[in-house]
Amino acid sequence: MTPRGPRADDLLPPAWLESPPPERRRAPERRAGERRAAPPARPPRPAQPERRRGAERRAAARRRAVPGLKERRILLTTATVLLLYGLVMAYSASTAKAYFAYGSSWYMIERQAFFAALGVVAMLVLSRIDYVMWRRAAVPLWIFALVSLVAVLIPGVGSQINGARRWIIVAGFSYSPSELAKMACVCLVATLVVRRPAEVLRAGGFVRLIAIGIAPAALLIMLEPDLGSTLILSLAVVMVLLAAGARMRHLVTLGALAVATIAMAIVVEPYRMARLTSFIDPWKDPQGAGMQTVQSLVSIASGRIFGVGLGNSIQKFGFLPEQTTDSITGIIGEELGLMGILFLIALYVVLVWTVFRIALDSREPFGKLLAVGVGSVVGVQAAVNIGAALGVLPLTGVPLPLVSFGGSSLVVVLGGVGVVANIATNRRSHIVASSERQSRARGGGGDRRSSGARPGGR
Repeated sequence: MTPRGPRADDLLPPAWLESPPPERRRAPERRAGERRAAPPARPPRPAQPERRRGAERRAAARRRAVPGLKERRILLTTATVLLLYGLVMAYSASTAKAYFAYGSSWYMIERQAFFAALGVVAMLVLSRIDYVMWRRAAVPLWIFALVSLVAVLIPGVGSQINGARRWIIVAGFSYSPSELAKMACVCLVATLVVRRPAEVLRAGGFVRLIAIGIAPAALLIMLEPDLGSTLILSLAVVMVLLAAGARMRHLVTLGALAVATIAMAIVVEPYRMARLTSFIDPWKDPQGAGMQTVQSLVSIASGRIFGVGLGNSIQKFGFLPEQTTDSITGIIGEELGLMGILFLIALYVVLVWTVFRIALDSREPFGKLLAVGVGSVVGVQAAVNIGAALGVLPLTGVPLPLVSFGGSSLVVVLGGVGVVANIATNRRSHIVASSERQSRARGGGGDRRSSGARPGGR
């Protein structure tokens, strides 16, 4: 029998065979604990194709690089907020009148909402159409506006309301030619100035622009009669001429003649003289000529700081005349108080400031002048309406843009906003013309190329 050799447990200590040293035993346990405590590793993201990443970067760069995009968004947003604000207040101001006159408190606001939808469509469509189209359409649009102003004076065509012929009613819907005439005259004068830029600096050229751009439309509007719309049209055209570089002495002379003409127009019409005297002292005849001013001030005073609450107006129940059009600011002051009027004024300030900012940024003369004209129409009309409601300006009977009832005003103003939105982001508005071309444009003349017909084109 072969002798058995020594075994491992005979040569090594028993402790070594039973368990490893403590240091070696703790190391694997420590590593296992660290693995259990560590968060699971995220699976690697699939690699994005380089072409897709490059396209996204280029698209983001294009979005950041579009000039005028910020102003365009502010303009469209402010106009939309102002429109919604107006629809809410128009409904609140018209409920009593609509219920007692038509049997439904929703009758008038439904019609206003229809024109609001039509105006929004016009704003969105015109914001995508090259605004240079209006340079080619300026003369036809002006002729159409003059024909409409003549037609409204014809008995049987124009409707007479409160002694004035200002509306053409077709199928139950009214059209006010004076609202279109304001924008048409602004567009025409901008076109004429761009065709011959140097003419605005000469006395003869300045007189011709006034004779064409203001006189025909103003005369026809005064025959309606409508002094307020005449003043707004004239001031908007003057602002366009001022932006075009008209000489101050020509503007001062025009202003003096305008003051004399307005004074004569007030003297020959007793109702205008009554409005002027009621503006000076409305409490002298609170039940007659001063009634609208007095009741408007009462409405605004009743609202105090925060108003009596939306829909809780008392003045709209027959106390405040024209509460849905000329005097809707009084209802706003009563129901929403001073804060509601300040918010309304702030919206108009932002809207007009943005339009003028777009005009300043535009390097193309026609777009610049057209934007100034649209902003002047909206800003002057809002200032006249709110000033009359607050008693700081005489009553002129003009609606509050985007707020008062009136389909023609609503559609025309929203369309004008759309045109300015196109000017904001149009490529030609941000192209700098060469110095040679700018010098030719300043020289004027009959040549279309030297008159800056398309200073932003290629």
